[in-house]
Amino acid sequence: MSLRFGMLGLLSYQDMTGYELNKVFDSSLQFMWNTKTSQIYRELSKMEKEDLVTSSVEVQDKKPDRKIYTITEHGKVAFDEWVNKFPQNLIAPIRDEFIVRIFFGNSIEPQNLLFEMQRYKKQQEEELATLSLVEKEAVETTAEEELQGEMFYWLLTIKRARKSIIAEIEWADETIELLKNKGEKEQ
Repeated sequence: MSLRFGMLGLLSYQDMTGYELNKVFDSSLQFMWNTKTSQIYRELSKMEKEDLVTSSVEVQDKKPDRKIYTITEHGKVAFDEWVNKFPQNLIAPIRDEFIVRIFFGNSIEPQNLLFEMQRYKKQQEEELATLSLVEKEAVETTAEEELQGEMFYWLLTIKRARKSIIAEIEWADETIELLKNKGEKEQ
């Protein structure tokens, strides 16, 4: 997926500012696609030049003006074409620096490796807690904005993310135990 299609999909729900897009992205698509705020604004600028979105400025009293983005008909067509054309290979490419380091774990001090595994497990547990908040927010948003049809699919992606994170935590627990046992045997 390119960032633009995630943004076009979100804009198909409603018009948003770059700030709002970033916030919604972080509370919905973050488990599928990592992005930075600067990337969102850079992509919005490109999308506007390509007539995928338009923008208008909303003047506000005692606050900075807001630039609101709207998906165009051309943008809707581009999004519909993308969302309905699945890639040949449905398995996402993996680029995981952490697991490459584990692969070369024999070159890492055992205590350092154990510490990093524990840190990894903690981060996964934090992701699981964040995912629960995302799910709660999605349910609340659906109730407020009549998006029940979308919610079914949102929950499918949340379920996948939850299962993946739980599997990572289980793997981390097993790996931590194996590393501890390996350390005890070597002493």
